[in-house]
Amino acid sequence: MLTNKNKSAYALLFIFFIVFIFIVLKGLLTPQPGDENVYYYMGKLIAEGKLPYKDFFYAHPPLQIYLIALIYNIFGFNIVALKAVPLISTLTSAFFIFKIAKRFGNSEAIISSLLFLFAYSTMFNSVFSFGIDVATMLLVIGVYFLWNKNSPVLAGLFFGFAGITRLLSLIPIFVIFAFGLLSSKKNFLKLLSGFFIVFLIVNGIFALFLGNNYAEQVYKYHLLKSFDSRENFKEYFDIVKLNWILFASALLFIFVKDRKHINTFAIVSAVYLAFLISLKKIFGFYFIIVFPFLAVIGGYSIIRLFKQFNLVKKWKAPILIILFLVFIWDFTSNAMFLEKIGFTGFERGMELIGFVNSASSKDTLLFGDDSVVPLLALAANKKIAFDFVDTNNQIFLSGLRDLNKVLADLKGKDIMFVIRSKQGISYFSEIKEFLNKNCDFLSQFHDKIEGSYLVYRCS
Repeated sequence: MLTNKNKSAYALLFIFFIVFIFIVLKGLLTPQPGDENVYYYMGKLIAEGKLPYKDFFYAHPPLQIYLIALIYNIFGFNIVALKAVPLISTLTSAFFIFKIAKRFGNSEAIISSLLFLFAYSTMFNSVFSFGIDVATMLLVIGVYFLWNKNSPVLAGLFFGFAGITRLLSLIPIFVIFAFGLLSSKKNFLKLLSGFFIVFLIVNGIFALFLGNNYAEQVYKYHLLKSFDSRENFKEYFDIVKLNWILFASALLFIFVKDRKHINTFAIVSAVYLAFLISLKKIFGFYFIIVFPFLAVIGGYSIIRLFKQFNLVKKWKAPILIILFLVFIWDFTSNAMFLEKIGFTGFERGMELIGFVNSASSKDTLLFGDDSVVPLLALAANKKIAFDFVDTNNQIFLSGLRDLNKVLADLKGKDIMFVIRSKQGISYFSEIKEFLNKNCDFLSQFHDKIEGSYLVYRCS
């Protein structure tokens, strides 16, 4: 039975959810260029009976793309329904963060969920279907069943589902496995069995039926990506700066005397953050996986430090007021930025869709920049040539796909080719040469946020 204090804690969490939804609502309703459109179109392909890894290139384990296919089967191309997947996943993660931290106390639970939900990157990524949101949710649920419910088999199952959603989730999972092995071999075997039931069976089925295609796209591809240390460092620094309250609160861990309860969270966080440095290419949303752990550490540390220093009443109030004002300032600036910039949508989107429809025939295929062509194809009910949806540079730079062969296959076909100036596949000189020789330039659409889109017709 819930006590009054527990009821108040859950009521606060509910208020957090309402505020959060209000902030990200514009992003939920607004189509935008980006990688999520690649996954939406791939979901459509699966709904039509096609297979990832065989019929089209897909660089991740299968769970997320099949979840999108399920949503597409039910709702069709409905941007709100599709974007609701990351939003619901984020809110579910916050709920289980609250439940995990509640073992320490209501105050820790409230602050931990607050730190996670209102971090800039959490708010921004909560309406973009990158798959990391689903993997994070499954990981956090697994942590809850392992530490709060002592159900290692159930925890292992959720860890397995996280692993077949995004490979990045395997880093914290393996660290947790190491702790499990050291603490109880019996529970470790139960945890491992639950994990392998899902992870090995799903990977095994796809590897068995699709052979080398699956391993190449899901595993080998990521090892072949090109590396730019300066770009990685900048991305890393920007994420820490944007979410500085979350990182700073977790860093307070070093001043806490009673750290045994969250040592595992701290080590998981440290290993994951160190691992990101080693990657050949990082993106901001990669950090979302570690945010729940940082949030629990931060919530625990803040409350413990107040108790540890036993602050007299005359100092407690001013410190709390200062912390509250700092949080409100950061939260307000982040929310305003999302409203004005982050969730502005696609300024020239409707014009581009209209132009694609008016300047093409019924059978004209689309091809080009992966951030916008899938969105145009879905909105204008067009097909992408050869189902080659993901055209990011790394696929060609890695050598897994031959750009010259793709361009040769496009010759002679009725294609509307859309690229972004100085971004995406326009990076390759072969693209410019192909367009100059085989295509007519039709129009240019300049977007204040996204830059210029160039439209060609090839036949």
